[in-house]
Amino acid sequence: MPLYECNEHQFVENVRRLLEAGDKFIVNRRITMHDDAKYGPATLPDEEFKRYETLVTRKVVNSTVTTKIPFVDTFHSSRFYDADETVHSTTALMFPRMSIPYYRVEYSVNVWGGTYFFAFDALFDPEIVIEKRSGRRLGKGALVHVLRYSPPNERVLAINMPKGVVVLDVKHMVRVIDHSSNF
Repeated sequence: MPLYECNEHQFVENVRRLLEAGDKFIVNRRITMHDDAKYGPATLPDEEFKRYETLVTRKVVNSTVTTKIPFVDTFHSSRFYDADETVHSTTALMFPRMSIPYYRVEYSVNVWGGTYFFAFDALFDPEIVIEKRSGRRLGKGALVHVLRYSPPNERVLAINMPKGVVVLDVKHMVRVIDHSSNF
């Protein structure tokens, strides 16, 4: 079965053409969460990096990122980062310590045995607050910066589809093979 990977414009145009032809089809959307260190503060563009500048610093894009102040990352099991610690780099660290979780969003349409496919990533939104925390490295009742990640807004996960198109969210995409026609 052929798989045709499209960009957003091509995917929506293919759906529009299917609507005009009167074909019956289903648009599937699958959202999966990943935290595989694909994205980190070293690779972010400057306008996105500004959201992290309270906690970390870097010289330019794709350079080493170090912490300015101690902070706790609640998404990664309350991981504690100390001041002046190298947390992300595009070349120097084999295992980056700080990563940004993201949703992998995949849209697909199966038509005439072929699948038209469009996929993109949506990064989680950071939130930096100050909380009172206790711990072995913090002491008892210390104020510390806390980094929290919240899922991206629903409108970021959607693409503009033509009117009349219903998008089905699927948990697990399983291909069903019908062998009854072979007998």
